Amino acid sequence: MTSHPDFICIGAQKAATSWLYNALRWTPGVFLPALKELHYFSQVHCEDAARYAPKQRRRRIDQFREFHLGKIHKNKYQKMVLRQLEHIDTETVDDDWYRGIFDFANPDDICGEICPSYMTMNMRGIRHLMSMNPLVRIIVIVRDPIDRAWSHIRMLARSEHLDININAITAGKSPLTPYLQYTDYATAIPRWERMAIPGRLKIISYDQVANDPYAVFDEVTEYIGLKDAKPRDDLTGSVFKGNQVKLPDALRLQLLEKLAPQYEYLETIFPDLVPTWLERHHATS
Repeated sequence: MTSHPDFICIGAQKAATSWLYNALRWTPGVFLPALKELHYFSQVHCEDAARYAPKQRRRRIDQFREFHLGKIHKNKYQKMVLRQLEHIDTETVDDDWYRGIFDFANPDDICGEICPSYMTMNMRGIRHLMSMNPLVRIIVIVRDPIDRAWSHIRMLARSEHLDININAITAGKSPLTPYLQYTDYATAIPRWERMAIPGRLKIISYDQVANDPYAVFDEVTEYIGLKDAKPRDDLTGSVFKGNQVKLPDALRLQLLEKLAPQYEYLETIFPDLVPTWLERHHATS
């Protein structure tokens, strides 16, 4: 029993991390916490996460409890989820609390966590996470910067507890900065690369997931040390398919300008893919 994650997917947000969670959580030999995003390290080291993480965990715990407690006959998995939720449900989080979540794994399981808020953590947060397991394997899924930011904006605009006005953003009356934080690949990825052991940081593109999810599943499971794994469910379905709202041309032009450094950086990793992204955006704008 290791009581720590063997792999971490750090994002990016709105870049198929929920797809990865659903693909792996039913795979024999893999343990993922009942809640996809624990936000532990970001809560400790990032001011914004310190505000939203406890509330987000509270909402998810309540949703999961309502679902599983509503079952008259609970199976072994549901009982384990309820025990996890009981452990997770606390206002005080620390390293012992975090390690205790992975105590629910089977002795031979490969343990992981998927939490996009970790991608933008400062060096203190990364060091803290790495101290749990210096050999941890890091996974990053990157998405076309404009598509990722626009998906993020639409997601927040749908949230009932937030007051997000897309028209105000498009008109330049509301700042874009909050929606670009998780698109700062050029800062975040090198920061993680400096801390990760060589060969233990894998970068995947959202396009790979969209084009061949089964190949990505095979690549990820082999990377985390689980050879010949077979997915339990269909991997081709969308996890959260939002309304397909057209990106306003004016906002696309703003994003092209502000995110130019991100395209420049990502082209060093995906030299064939990034030009196709830019060509599409320039043709549309």
